[in-house]
Amino acid sequence: MNPGEYEVMARVEREHWWYRGLRDALARSLERSPLWPPDEPKVLDAGCGTGENLRFLGELLSPAYLAGFDRAPEALDLARPKAPNGDLYESDICDPTIHVEDLDLIISMDVICIPGAERALPGLRRLVAHLRPGGLFALNLPAYRWLLSRHDLAVHTTQRFTASEVGALLESLGLSPLLLSYRVCALFPAAVLVRLPTILRRQAASSTLRSDLHRMPGPWLNSTLTKILEAENRAISRGVRLPWGSSVFAIGSRI
Repeated sequence: MNPGEYEVMARVEREHWWYRGLRDALARSLERSPLWPPDEPKVLDAGCGTGENLRFLGELLSPAYLAGFDRAPEALDLARPKAPNGDLYESDICDPTIHVEDLDLIISMDVICIPGAERALPGLRRLVAHLRPGGLFALNLPAYRWLLSRHDLAVHTTQRFTASEVGALLESLGLSPLLLSYRVCALFPAAVLVRLPTILRRQAASSTLRSDLHRMPGPWLNSTLTKILEAENRAISRGVRLPWGSSVFAIGSRI
């Protein structure tokens, strides 16, 4: 990521509506039987960033083993206080190191989009090989190639996806898709309008570009946007496939 992006991510990801909505989607979906992991599961965040998902999973699941890796030492330094009992270490989703066998849950939130699916595929296969039969792999990825914007350049996203592409990726990994939907559906037109100037005026990658996270909305707007995503998440967790959105969310089970 560009300089300063990990710092701002660590500062806002607990309260920012987008991150809160993503964690809510994960929690509501996992709570659906038979998606809930076993008691005291072994959990890995593949590309843990600055660690808020690790903190969240630790509270939600009380795992026997909680681990996260990231390729950026700066991100890991910011993540460790949020998961003080976690196994956090430097690794890359394209060539991951996995410290235990028989994981029950792997999550990877907006990570594969950085190297791209083709480069990440060997590493993803290695991760899936460490899932127990019936173990879960949860993904969130940015949607639609045409929506690539300066935000993506700031966080080094190289690929955006359609839902069908994510479904095909799960199946190529030997995962049975249990849940697959677009996210941020109701807000999608507004998101396109906000990003339209940078979508139309393509920019080259630059270390000076800043992500959308630098514009934290006020408390009332942040709360309202969170509630909109929570309403969508209730539908997604019940099996509704939203027709569009700025993200694709999926959970697959190892066959």
